[in-house]
Amino acid sequence: MNRLPGEFEKQRAAVVLFPYRKDVWRADCKPIRDFMVGLANIMAEFQPVVFGVLPELMDFAKANYTFHKNVKLIPVKYNDCWSRDTVSSVVLGDQKYITSFRFNAYGGELYQPWDDDDALDYSFSKEFGYPVKECPLCLEGGNFSPDGNGTLFCVKDAIINDNRNPQFTPEQVEQLLKQATCSKQIVWIERGLLEDETGGHVDNVLAFVDSHTILHSWTDDKNNPQYQIVREIEKTLLNARDVDGNAYKLIRLPLPDMYYRTKEDSDGIIDEDGSFPRKEGEPVLETYINFALVNGAVIVPTYGVERDKEALDIIAKAFPDRKVIAYNGREASLGGGGLHCLTKHIN
Repeated sequence: MNRLPGEFEKQRAAVVLFPYRKDVWRADCKPIRDFMVGLANIMAEFQPVVFGVLPELMDFAKANYTFHKNVKLIPVKYNDCWSRDTVSSVVLGDQKYITSFRFNAYGGELYQPWDDDDALDYSFSKEFGYPVKECPLCLEGGNFSPDGNGTLFCVKDAIINDNRNPQFTPEQVEQLLKQATCSKQIVWIERGLLEDETGGHVDNVLAFVDSHTILHSWTDDKNNPQYQIVREIEKTLLNARDVDGNAYKLIRLPLPDMYYRTKEDSDGIIDEDGSFPRKEGEPVLETYINFALVNGAVIVPTYGVERDKEALDIIAKAFPDRKVIAYNGREASLGGGGLHCLTKHIN
């Protein structure tokens, strides 16, 4: 029987992409490139990493960075480096295949163009030797999270809307999504966190520890703008049941306080028509739930605040058999995402 595996299961490799957009990333992209190479080298300690690089930047990348022996650089065309969202998932079964969704840069609101991102599945199909099966739905990989046993968790606002899938009814969206992910049921979360540039992805809301245990973002601070939203989400998760009728075990993971972009954070970003503005003083969403799982380890974004230790302790307790590695996540958040958003696992 075909199924979409949980991210906590054994992985064949991870996929990352070399950043280059100067309308998204500050300071001529150097901080985010340093960040991505460092992250790839950490992941490569545990499993193979396929690092996609624009053909015209391949010589630059090789000349300016040192890569772990388990990092394989391949030439590929893409529009930005959010591999979680643009490289679709591998379905397991009698024959593995990549299920491919349409991509339009988060409803056409973050950058243009996006045609190379939309075609990325075919580039990695060749790399991994998996055929591609297309789905007409427009959505991103950061907005679906499987329990590995037939249940899919998604945020409704960022899938069933006018900027991604206006031609389909909610019932049609659900049916197509079930078929594409080989899921028996979908748990719909009504909305994601505030200040999420994607429109509210599930990977800022929750992550699976195993097929029956969920870590989810939380705050006890009534002044935090996410206070009411995380309570709505927890209520949905408490009411959710797996395909066998069992409740999930929930673990609260605190949110860091909202961060506000500084002048330095915005320096060097080029304003272009069709790109999301990144101005000093604007709120930037940061979460600990947006971590990256690899074989034998979990890499957790930290932000240089007191709450980092609490979050790391909770994650370490949830994953006693994995090494917990803290990695400064600020650079990713400045571009609108996290470690999970910038990495894609391949089974």
